[in-house]
Amino acid sequence: MMTSESCLALIAYEKVSVSNEFSEKDIRTLVKNETHLPVRRLDRFTLLSLLAVYRLFNNSSELFTQSSKPLSLYSAAEYLSVELFQSVIASMKNEESIRPFDFIATVGNAANFYIAKEFNIKGPNIFIGASEQPFLKSCALAEMDFLEGYSSQSIIIVWSITESSRQCYAFIIERCEREIADRTNNAGNYLSIDELIKKNLPITTPTYIQKLF
Repeated sequence: MMTSESCLALIAYEKVSVSNEFSEKDIRTLVKNETHLPVRRLDRFTLLSLLAVYRLFNNSSELFTQSSKPLSLYSAAEYLSVELFQSVIASMKNEESIRPFDFIATVGNAANFYIAKEFNIKGPNIFIGASEQPFLKSCALAEMDFLEGYSSQSIIIVWSITESSRQCYAFIIERCEREIADRTNNAGNYLSIDELIKKNLPITTPTYIQKLF
């Protein structure tokens, strides 16, 4: 039996993974060489997200619709840039000057700011701290903005760290009307995507998911 209903679709993603042994300079060189973006003062947190979104635009450009509604951006992580935050605290303790760009980068939405600026993303723009189900929670925010008509497609960014590496995922999701089989993945599938991120495993696209609201 087939039914037509509104759903969310995860249509593409890119993942950037680097060893924990990479220094900030190593990552900066990697991102600069591939993207040619200005990355001089950016921290690891922002650098990895810029590269993930850059690859998403380059490798999946045909999937971005030319809608009158702006593209939106949501990101989630359990942490910010730990090393940078520690360096700012150390500077304060030693009564040293804090570089303005370092201070800005400790703010949770700094990475979103740079991504929106470089890729001309003009829709809703939100960063959340989430220790559990960061993808699910970001998708819930995106769907609410879809329902309000603020956007029809979103980029979702999720950061993750394992014992050996750092990952950053950039996803494209959209609201769509499709003929969906009764066995179509439901909202619980979002949870499995969060588990796949946590375990550093591949994710299948496209995936159609019943609406959360």
